[in-house]
Amino acid sequence: MLKNLYIKNFILIKELNLDFNNGFSAFTGETGAGKSIFIDAISLLSDKRASSSLILEGEKSAIIEGTFSLKENSKARNVLNDAGFEFDDEVTFTREIKDNGKSVARIDHRIVNLSLMQDVLQYEIDIHNQGDNSYLMKSSNHLELLDFYCQNDLKELNEAYNVYHSLVLEKSQMLNETYNESDIDFFNHQIDEIEEANLKIGEDEELQNKEKNYLKLKNEYDKLSNIFNTYEEVSNSLYNLNKDVQSLKLSGTYEELQSKINDSYYSFIDSMDEFKKINDTFDMSEDEINEMENRLFIIQKLKRKYGNSIELILEKKEELVNKIELINDRQKYIDEIDKKIKVAKDKYDVLSKEIHERRVDGAKKLDKAIMSQLKDLLLEKATFVTSITYKDDSLNGNDKVEFLVSMNEGHEPQPLVKCASGGEISRLMLGLKVIFTSLQGVDFIVFDEIDTGVSGKAANAIGSKMKMISKSSQVFAITHLAPVASFSDYHYLVSKEMSESKVTLLNNQERIEQLALMANGEITDNALKASEELLRRNQVNE
Repeated sequence: MLKNLYIKNFILIKELNLDFNNGFSAFTGETGAGKSIFIDAISLLSDKRASSSLILEGEKSAIIEGTFSLKENSKARNVLNDAGFEFDDEVTFTREIKDNGKSVARIDHRIVNLSLMQDVLQYEIDIHNQGDNSYLMKSSNHLELLDFYCQNDLKELNEAYNVYHSLVLEKSQMLNETYNESDIDFFNHQIDEIEEANLKIGEDEELQNKEKNYLKLKNEYDKLSNIFNTYEEVSNSLYNLNKDVQSLKLSGTYEELQSKINDSYYSFIDSMDEFKKINDTFDMSEDEINEMENRLFIIQKLKRKYGNSIELILEKKEELVNKIELINDRQKYIDEIDKKIKVAKDKYDVLSKEIHERRVDGAKKLDKAIMSQLKDLLLEKATFVTSITYKDDSLNGNDKVEFLVSMNEGHEPQPLVKCASGGEISRLMLGLKVIFTSLQGVDFIVFDEIDTGVSGKAANAIGSKMKMISKSSQVFAITHLAPVASFSDYHYLVSKEMSESKVTLLNNQERIEQLALMANGEITDNALKASEELLRRNQVNE
């Protein structure tokens, strides 16, 4: 549900900050006061395109910010979770429009792609007007809506279809593959090539590290050879030199120098020995070097042909072995997969039939429930039929579902989009929403002047149905009709002052005066009494 709406510099609205409660809120006001602007602002959060023309004249940007409670909306919460959001029950959605025509979308003040915001709010907001083309009108959604109504769980059916379909696809691919003797010879050649390499997992990484260390030393090899050769040449001389120095029988400063020379000599000898030991660990013969490089060449060649890792090369070998087995025993394979296909198809058919029967029974109940709603909305001559026809196997069974309606007696029911118009289609859609809204999990519904061209009992019926929907979802209604507004829990007046639109929550007395003005065009004692009675009756009845 919408908890708070903040609007700044949007068309005729300088700044507006409103808190809302659950239930039914009606918005009324004179034509041109800005009621549609108020709904346009909400639309910008869910699906409407933005442009710089929507910015209040003289300003640089416009901001629309809505804070929604998603506590009860699992679908919207799942989208946010999948996008990596951590959030409480309340989430703030912001749309900022710049004067260069660009816009920025934010969720909890974090910049996101607009598509993500729309993906979340499609499960939270449903805006309905007389030109509505919502999910209810699209025949592609009718199967899902019927399953919602029937509470059908399609998980097992989906799984059965996926198993059956994958087996059929596997067989088709096999039948489309044709091989001859030369193909088998080529596959065997590839298998032999891989087996002859005698690959070991991790071997390539070990060789690459060894080669890397070798290359480091290779660049310094000549210097190292000269160093060690020179060391061999001078080592005896150094030994004799140190021996002669130490043999001197001098005292004082000479003794201190003798000690330093002796320490330096042995430190140098020890360091050269350590240096040589380290070098010896990387010392490789020419044969070893050639073997290492040849091995790496073989592995790289196989990687280019069969996969970029030793694991993938070995998997490719198994694939080739299986392929040869299939070629050599093609008919046996076909017979075996045909048996698997039959078992999978039989299971799918049983589940599909069960779901079909549930849909047929559910469709009868759905038609009856909707017809009852249409009668309440004074559409007694209307007929609603849920059509179920056969279609080829699919993920959701063999049923094609479409809602058909006839608005007049004697007329054959036709698809929704072809039959009704104006006030009739608005009442029809309202009746459907009473049935489907709670099932769909939509928390916030906006009815934008769907009562245009309606009066009397029909207006009263529309208000009553909106009140009914508000028991499971938050409802906003833009209306010109006093009977509709009288059913609301909260009544807001949209007015224009100094070319700016304002929205004000009315108290009880202000509501009565506004209802009187809506119904009679002026406020008189009789109009006030009638409006007070209208409000009392519709509040008590609901």
